Amino acid sequence: MKNKAQKIAVIAFIIVIGANLLTISKSFTPKSQDISRIGILLFSSYIVPFELLSVLLVASIIGIMYIVGDDEK
Repeated sequence: MKNKAQKIAVIAFIIVIGANLLTISKSFTPKSQDISRIGILLFSSYIVPFELLSVLLVASIIGIMYIVGDDEK
């Protein structure tokens, strides 16, 4: 029964991905290539989410190191 559920999940995944790929526009050319605007937005409007993400990533790295170090003992 588990094997049948896995096959159904894979088929559903392929159908969803295929439908999304067909609806994507063929052109991925950006409207503007002004990288400085991204930097200005990142360090002005989005500074709090940026800093929270950095703290979350550091905490996850420390947690992974703790888990790996704990298994060696």
